[in-house]
Amino acid sequence: MRAIFLLLVLSLFVMRSPAQTWRVNSLIKKLNNNQFTIVHEEKPGFTMNGRPAYKLIKIGKPATEKLIAALSDTTKTIMAHLVLCHIYFKVATFAGPKVITVNDKHVSNYFLGQEKGEGLIISETKTNDAYKLYITAENLTTTINFWKNKTIKK
Repeated sequence: MRAIFLLLVLSLFVMRSPAQTWRVNSLIKKLNNNQFTIVHEEKPGFTMNGRPAYKLIKIGKPATEKLIAALSDTTKTIMAHLVLCHIYFKVATFAGPKVITVNDKHVSNYFLGQEKGEGLIISETKTNDAYKLYITAENLTTTINFWKNKTIKK
């Protein structure tokens, strides 16, 4: 009887894992940087829209590997990083802008991440009252490496 109970419990864990993997994959497919908006007020802030992000935060650390993979998809980088911040730090700090000039164009850089200095630099340009967000290749690589090192099981 005890063996049957253990077998039943074990089978529930085995069955749950593929279902959770499918759910995480499905939610990550729905992530998009358009769900992140910088609010340009006196003190800049941001909004995060989209149920997939909140559901992934609720799933927590089991979603980590897939979220780190999603960082490489430039249409999902900001949201994947934001979700990881909420999972590991419970909050995401936002600061900026620091305005620099690149090729005669003003670029506003914002920090999104952990208050102690680990995070993603989001660059923003404005053309004809339209804002465009992007991540530099160097910052993307730094962010991916940070999350890989932070989450490696030792």
